[in-house]
Amino acid sequence: MKKLILICVVLSFATFIFSSEVLNRGLGFTAGKVSGIGLAYRQYYEKNGFQFTVGLLSSADKVPDFPETYYDDSYTKTGWEVDGWLSAMYLRVLRQSEVTRFYYFVGASINIDYKKKYTQEYSANSQYGSPVKKTINDNAYYFGPGIGVEFQLSKYISLNVELPVSISSDSKIDTYIPQGGIIIKF
Repeated sequence: MKKLILICVVLSFATFIFSSEVLNRGLGFTAGKVSGIGLAYRQYYEKNGFQFTVGLLSSADKVPDFPETYYDDSYTKTGWEVDGWLSAMYLRVLRQSEVTRFYYFVGASINIDYKKKYTQEYSANSQYGSPVKKTINDNAYYFGPGIGVEFQLSKYISLNVELPVSISSDSKIDTYIPQGGIIIKF
């Protein structure tokens, strides 16, 4: 994964050297409920734009070690966890200058949260039997509109800060959690 990111950055900088036009597309990192967490591709046209984000984190798949003695009936640990994001956003530019871009957006994201939990039973303070595995899917969906500002840090790098009104799959409305990202343009 690190090699892939390094190759993308090197190719992006090589593209910068030979470009002389206005840069309206980029690759970077975003984090937020509606924008998702991960690698993002963003592109603008005249007044419209879009952003797609993909992210994936995973831990090692193993049965965790449990203590030989424990002074309760059971002990639970996570053995494997996958956390992934997929998101899409539509962007509409309201105002634009040479160093800032003010826009509103509508987006949706899916947070895939998959875990293997292991529970070890104890009897008379000693392990009893083998650990019991339980698989948990705790996926969440987010949708919402919002406003954002993109700051041009240099010709090739921009920083975006956004404030969405996100509606989650369990019908909660969050308006106080900002999201943001950094984009390398090419």
